[in-house]
Amino acid sequence: MKVSIFTKIFIALLVIGMSAYMYITNTKDEKVTAAYIPIYKTIDETQLDYVDIAYISFANIDKNEIYFSKDKNADEEIKNTIKRLKQEHQKTRFVLGVGGYAVDGFSDASLDENRGEFTDNIINMVKELGLDGVEIDWEYPAYDAWNTQKARDIDTVNFTSLMKELREKLDKLPKKNKNYLLSFAAGTQEWYFTNVEVKKVEPYVDYINVMSYDLTGEWSDTTAYNANLYVDSKGIATNSVDEIMNRYLSRQIDSKKILMGIPAYSYGWKNVHRDKEKQLQGLYTVGYPIDIDKFDISYKSLVSTFMDKQGYKRYYDDKAKAAYLYNGDIFITYEDKQALEAKVKYIKEKNLGGAMVWEYSHDTKDGIMKYLFDHLN
Repeated sequence: MKVSIFTKIFIALLVIGMSAYMYITNTKDEKVTAAYIPIYKTIDETQLDYVDIAYISFANIDKNEIYFSKDKNADEEIKNTIKRLKQEHQKTRFVLGVGGYAVDGFSDASLDENRGEFTDNIINMVKELGLDGVEIDWEYPAYDAWNTQKARDIDTVNFTSLMKELREKLDKLPKKNKNYLLSFAAGTQEWYFTNVEVKKVEPYVDYINVMSYDLTGEWSDTTAYNANLYVDSKGIATNSVDEIMNRYLSRQIDSKKILMGIPAYSYGWKNVHRDKEKQLQGLYTVGYPIDIDKFDISYKSLVSTFMDKQGYKRYYDDKAKAAYLYNGDIFITYEDKQALEAKVKYIKEKNLGGAMVWEYSHDTKDGIMKYLFDHLN
């Protein structure tokens, strides 16, 4: 049968269109494993095999400018590293992270008179480095983060405008067979929804990275769980990952846009006395918080130094779906694969978009990220 040139062109266009459609729907339907990569640290690049989205952490803010380092040579070196990572790991989508927990400057940069230049500078860095999108880590709009950051009430609407403007500018970039991602790091408490118009922001973003951890920490003198999926066996915990997820789902946020935050770091307490009458020994007991900036109890460190060593015994709360280590003196709350199994099941049941890990350098090659990558799909 003779096929006309017009038929051939039509078939070719149809194939191209279907390929593009498949690319878009696959990225939407599959559960993703995302992780924040501290670009200032030395990392094991082989772990990128298990990361769908890598958030480059972080570009800093100076007025309306963004940068990695004030030292021009160091800044250029970081940019070259990012370009190399992007080139050598093409299955991973690399996204420019802007901000971070302790970074100030968003409140000023997002004002009406500054926002255009600020977003232009972000987009220009995305183009310069050949990245796949933008992640905004403005954790406390309209809140001064315990007197550490400038904040205004108008931050609430300015955050929405910032995300809208970034979406519009990303959509104007040449596609090159990809959609540019836009996401933001999101809070967990009820008051967060007063400060951020999450429902209004939702249409502009691909993912909402919910920081569903830090349910306890070194600010507390009582042992507890860092990221328990449910309220614990004793009913003492006042928060859980499930409750955090429901704060979003109850507001009709698209579940496929929600990434559950999972910690690859731990919290610990020492001088925690044993109570032999407790089934879960050491839990909800007064102790002395360990400074995790000085004492490494990341997941990687736990595997190499603590698990099955130094008298540590693993405990698992099957109701809370949370694990911890305890040796009669030191208590460490951490994420293990049994807890991850419960969270993977939850993500699938709730039809969430996947999981986000904080952060990459704390993990092992066969640890948290690999487990998520292997089991989410």
